Amino acid sequence: MTKKWWPSWDTRTHFNCLQTCIASARLTERIRSSLSNCNDLPPSLTRQSILHECRKWNLVWVGLNKVAPLEPDEIEMLLGFPKDHTRGGGSSRTERYKSLGNSFQVNTVAYHLSVLKDLFPNGITVLSLFSGIGGAEVALHRLGIHLKAVVSVEISEVNRNIVRSWWEQTNQTGELIDLADVQELNGDRLEQLIRRFGGFDLVIGGSPCNNLTGSNRHTRDGLEGKHSSLFYDYFRILDVVKNVMGKAS
Repeated sequence: MTKKWWPSWDTRTHFNCLQTCIASARLTERIRSSLSNCNDLPPSLTRQSILHECRKWNLVWVGLNKVAPLEPDEIEMLLGFPKDHTRGGGSSRTERYKSLGNSFQVNTVAYHLSVLKDLFPNGITVLSLFSGIGGAEVALHRLGIHLKAVVSVEISEVNRNIVRSWWEQTNQTGELIDLADVQELNGDRLEQLIRRFGGFDLVIGGSPCNNLTGSNRHTRDGLEGKHSSLFYDYFRILDVVKNVMGKAS
């Protein structure tokens, strides 16, 4: 779609990691202005500077000397989500970028989970921690694995609404329970859920990487950071599930 605008000196063949924010309009205008002042091939330093920003922010060429961030719809497509997965339901453009930037790539997750199709021909019961916008749930559905029940734990109300909307739009016949905080998922609550559903076949999730990622220059405190320390709650919950289900069997 944008090939005709792509300059020969931009030799990128893939995008960088998707982020939760996008380049500013001021930056894209600065790039347009600097290129407009060049009669032909931009000087080497100008090209290097522009390519640095293009790689950093995943900018694409959308017109003569014009670059722009990927649109939320385009990121949905790259991540393998259904069209308009994050659109509507009270989600702003900024919130869509944030939700998508923290998400799984659906087709990759589906590849790893494909072994479950033969193991659970009658459907699966899932405990989904840090569910985000439902990358794991969408992947399982795409594989044709019936979701008998999903207990989805996600702190963001926007993301919970997105998952709930997807559940309704795809006419799921199983039961979806959405909870807000993994830290409130204690032994008693887990035991109740396990009794209710007869246990969980799959525990899945990706704890926040805010304090681990290389793009975080300010609060990169590793697993002791405020957000990334939730990694330990994942294993706390997993241990409780194993212990309770072990006693039941």
